[in-house]
Amino acid sequence: MGFASASREEKLKMMKTSHSRKTTRKLNRLAKKKKISRNVIDSLKDIKARKSKDSRKRAVYVEDDWVADREAQFDEEAEDNLPLDMLDADIDWENSAFAGAKRRYDQKLAGEAGDDREDDNSSDLEAKRRKFEGQLDDNVQEMLPIKLKDGTLLRPTREKDEESSDEDQEQEDEEEEAKPEMEDYSSLSATELLAKRKELIDQFKQTISSYAHHLLTNPQENIYKLRDLFHLCQGEKVHSLVRETVQKLALVSMLQVLIDIIPGYSIRELTAEEKQQKVKKETKKLQTYEESLLRYYLKFLQFCEKMTGSMLVFPSFLSVVEARDESLPELNVKGRKLDESSFTHKMGLLCLKAMSRLVISAPHFNYATNILSTLIRLSLCKDQAVVTEVCTTLHQVFREDLHLRMSLFGARSIASLVMKRKGHVPPQLIATFLSLNIREVKNEDKKSGKGRIFAKRAMIKKERANKTARKYKKQLDKLEADLKELDAAETLSTKLKTATETMKHVFQCYFSVLKRVPNVALLEPVLEGLSKFAHLLGVEFFEDIVLTMEGLVDREHLRLLDQLYCVNTVFVILSGEGQLLNVDPSRFYRSVYRLLNQLPFEKRLEIRRKQMVVVSKALDLMINERRKQLPLSRVAAFVKRLLSIATVMDDPSALCLVALVRSFFIAHPKLVHLVEEDDSEGGAGGVFRADIDDPDVSNALGSSVRPELKMLARRRHRSLNQFAQNILHSVPSTGPHKLSPQQTSIKPWTLMERELEEAGGYSQVDMKYMEDIEKYLQDQSEVYEDNTVADRI
Repeated sequence: MGFASASREEKLKMMKTSHSRKTTRKLNRLAKKKKISRNVIDSLKDIKARKSKDSRKRAVYVEDDWVADREAQFDEEAEDNLPLDMLDADIDWENSAFAGAKRRYDQKLAGEAGDDREDDNSSDLEAKRRKFEGQLDDNVQEMLPIKLKDGTLLRPTREKDEESSDEDQEQEDEEEEAKPEMEDYSSLSATELLAKRKELIDQFKQTISSYAHHLLTNPQENIYKLRDLFHLCQGEKVHSLVRETVQKLALVSMLQVLIDIIPGYSIRELTAEEKQQKVKKETKKLQTYEESLLRYYLKFLQFCEKMTGSMLVFPSFLSVVEARDESLPELNVKGRKLDESSFTHKMGLLCLKAMSRLVISAPHFNYATNILSTLIRLSLCKDQAVVTEVCTTLHQVFREDLHLRMSLFGARSIASLVMKRKGHVPPQLIATFLSLNIREVKNEDKKSGKGRIFAKRAMIKKERANKTARKYKKQLDKLEADLKELDAAETLSTKLKTATETMKHVFQCYFSVLKRVPNVALLEPVLEGLSKFAHLLGVEFFEDIVLTMEGLVDREHLRLLDQLYCVNTVFVILSGEGQLLNVDPSRFYRSVYRLLNQLPFEKRLEIRRKQMVVVSKALDLMINERRKQLPLSRVAAFVKRLLSIATVMDDPSALCLVALVRSFFIAHPKLVHLVEEDDSEGGAGGVFRADIDDPDVSNALGSSVRPELKMLARRRHRSLNQFAQNILHSVPSTGPHKLSPQQTSIKPWTLMERELEEAGGYSQVDMKYMEDIEKYLQDQSEVYEDNTVADRI
């Protein structure tokens, strides 16, 4: 029957069959070319299996009928001879198609009956025994159980063969051979032990260097060598005679290898769907390499964290670190006594340095924030070497962090630790904030102009037909330049947002310490940080900070440097947006005027350098930046006291003070009366009162600073001599006493630091004035005592 003469239903069936065949052939071709996904291939196989279900059943039925026919034929041989008519009838029935169908129908009924019986007995399954009773002898081997027709279970057993026992022994021997053979060197003498130890160390050095060489020459092919190096770090398959040395060598070698082969990007872990996708051979090779590198990098970090964890002090001692009994032993987190000479402690220090190098060398790589978190937690260690190493690493990480991602995480972690420990943290940890690479924060979000530029570009493209090609290209280039500028601005905006979030955590840490003041030593980094970052504070904090600094600046137990930090913080705030605050800074002027007399008596060189830098910055803000708000008498008092102090200080410090005084003369030209020879032309009458600590009533305008400048001009230091001569001759810009632009264009504190850098620090000659002052004070005290005794007599 053709297509034309077929009925409508038959035509539809034929068309559907033809379409299905075409689709099937197309899918088969695509599957051979591997251009379809695995899900489509599996679906196609399921469809084919459903379509061929009936044909597969028929094939099974044919096989069953054939087997049944053979069984019937074998059964005939055992039966008695029957009459021919009966025999023919039985043969015809057994060979017919109905016999097989009847047999399958009977089997189906029997199966359903069996299922019913199983359902009836399902409630008794839990009550049945699951194993045989009794124990077998060692020389008896149990075999699979046998179930008889009546349901009885038999437990067959047999004696163990000698062959099986030999196989077990061979397997045990192989396992023993796989383990490293640890030779017994107890019988060797001391000299032989040293020689043997040297020999083993040399062998492991060769092994470690071979692993490192293979990893550096071809990391992708030899990435499995990292596993062997890591096993040596753990001390596996290493004799106890050289285990500690080999662990250290392997740790350092693996550290350097990781630093060299770590890529310049962060490795992203593949999802389950991405792992199932088919990729190119090179891509698969790269994915395997990255996965192996990341896996052993994580294991290495976990090993380092485990080794460094033994150095942490027990938490109960940390919570009372200020008041705990010194006679109590220091315990680690495991409750064991700390022993700095033990291998565990030394290995922990080595692991700490390894993590420090990794976070400095690869802050962009995976788990960098985890390393930073571990280091911050280790800053609670009682070992000063550990704290110094951690804080040095944090300083370098913050200083070199340009994207501020690590800075944000570090500031958040430190602030959280300070809040959790209620301020009981080492001062060096808070001092790490001083290395933050932040100069500006974002005050408010500005809307981007990208939408406007995109709309303008679309309009220009629409009007292209009415413009010349040159004019069209010029306008598009201008728009592209504007877009690049906006992208750069958005990148900067993102960085400023990160900086703002970072400074929020920093100020949170500072305010927490100022609120509790758990330790006076914490005030130095906090006040120094506030002095440095005060211009980044929000306006809502200005008044509270000024009141807090006002309460701290006059505390007797506070160091001179901390008091100077308080004053500098206040004037940084008042010189910026805090100018609108209703604050009278007169008391801060009196405090600084009083504190200046203590500058020459600081013996510690680094502290004195910091004092000079802070006081010069503070006085620059107080007198030069606020020159329109100050009376001339107050400025003259500061000039007189600064020059008097400079005459007894070392050359670099005196140079800083004299350069600062010169800037006062430029900002306040009327101060020239202090260096004039003729006293009748200017100045105020009266006597200068150097013993009064109030600059407004000391009557400094009634004195002259020529004697102090002449003493400074006689110094051997060339720059100091030039600055003193310049001020002595009324700060001329021309003539023989003028200063070079290189000297006048830099700040006084920068000039001092440059002089110290060129001189290599403070010299012993510069420090001799301290001995002279102490000797003079001692002589004066003896004279005073003698006079007192004489008066009493």
